[in-house]
Amino acid sequence: MPITQFRLTMTAGAIAALFAPTLYAASAGRVDFATPGVNAIGPGGQSRPVSRGSELQTGETIDTGAGRAQLRFSDGGLVSLQPQTQFRLETYGYDKDDSNKNSIVMSLLKGGLRTITGLIGKTNRQGYKLQTATATVGIRGTEMSIVILANNTILFNCTDGAIDLTNQAGTVTLPAGRSASVSSSTASPSVSSEKPFLPPGSYSVTQLSLPTNPVQDAQTILPTILTGTFAGQWRTIDHLPNGNAQGYGDGFTPTFTVGTDGMLKSYSTTTPDFGYGTTTTGGTLTGSGIVDGNDGVMAWGRWTGTAAGIGSSSGATYTAADPLHYVVGLPVTALPTSGTATYTMYGGTTPSCTGGGCGLVGISGSLSVNFGNFSGSYAMNVSNSVGSANISATGGLGFDGAGVGFNSTGSIVSGTTSTGNISSGIANLSGFLAGPAASHAGAVYNVTYTPYGTSLSTSINGAAVFQRGAIGPTIINVQ
Repeated sequence: MPITQFRLTMTAGAIAALFAPTLYAASAGRVDFATPGVNAIGPGGQSRPVSRGSELQTGETIDTGAGRAQLRFSDGGLVSLQPQTQFRLETYGYDKDDSNKNSIVMSLLKGGLRTITGLIGKTNRQGYKLQTATATVGIRGTEMSIVILANNTILFNCTDGAIDLTNQAGTVTLPAGRSASVSSSTASPSVSSEKPFLPPGSYSVTQLSLPTNPVQDAQTILPTILTGTFAGQWRTIDHLPNGNAQGYGDGFTPTFTVGTDGMLKSYSTTTPDFGYGTTTTGGTLTGSGIVDGNDGVMAWGRWTGTAAGIGSSSGATYTAADPLHYVVGLPVTALPTSGTATYTMYGGTTPSCTGGGCGLVGISGSLSVNFGNFSGSYAMNVSNSVGSANISATGGLGFDGAGVGFNSTGSIVSGTTSTGNISSGIANLSGFLAGPAASHAGAVYNVTYTPYGTSLSTSINGAAVFQRGAIGPTIINVQ
């Protein structure tokens, strides 16, 4: 579908002035969730820490630092802020009885966000504006994500409906499922195959619904998260000295425990030891972790500290720059035995990168599974701003005898960098199916590549979660 461009008839500054409303509420909303270290900075530079329940005031800038925050406005709108993000609420007005008075103007100064519009966006779309350094966003839909890259180019993605990107070059309408990058306030948006990589936090904004009465009830509606001990599947990825990584967890009787905070606490599995017995892999995690996601079927995150039984019998130590990535999931029930399905990546851990540098701006992927003979394939796309690398990786999937665990068969990475093509590369994937009727999948991955003409290798590690689409019939090609 082509993106249609229209000429601009009003400057971005005039638009911002047009939508500067009179405030109709004591506070604009509240903080649903915030990690320690998130602060609100007032117009005069005064700073205050924020936590769940803190009120949101116009004119304040939310600075997440190394943490993250989720904001809920009184109209039910949601904004999820990523680490190293600065977000300012310029003006806000909401009147449940008069939609003409409803308006909100926000600014993303740094970092990235994901947002779902509330009743302001539904009752007065012209009153909803999100400003950035390169373009102002207007809405025709309800959900979008934005990230500011290291070179100050801004990447926009529309998830639902459509959004209008306006700057001095004109207005471009971006439909659902499409992305565009804007390099400056005078440059026209360019269609992009990349998507902002914004891993969800403990509670994904896509799983939250509007309150019954957004004015009187601005409390959090949290989804069920996965907690407890399960005889389910798990995978972790261990960074090896050669720069590649290895997935663990593919064995018999896997179990794991997730705490009430949504974080993996312990895990184990047994594997055959060449006919001489079994080896237990896993153990207790000691240290601290980051929950990148937990949706009640899957949980995924990163661990910094010691993971007993991984890498060696005495365990291994992981740092913030090179953490232990993990993904766990409920056991499969009613595993399909026929038909095919495609799984689409919907979340994952923030990747870690070693070697040639890392400035990840996009990771996406999919799995194709044939339940008739338990075979399949995977595809991954990785964008790295360091060296302008755009990488595509594909490969076959080999399933275990139970049809639940799978591994890649060693695919070759193809792609381009600022210095030319990829001269060598490989991608590894280790994962599992999970949930009722194999509704979900989880995997850990490693992508290692070397730009042509250099000896500098880059290794990217992480965990990904996938959700299955409808199961179709098995197609057999007859020659």
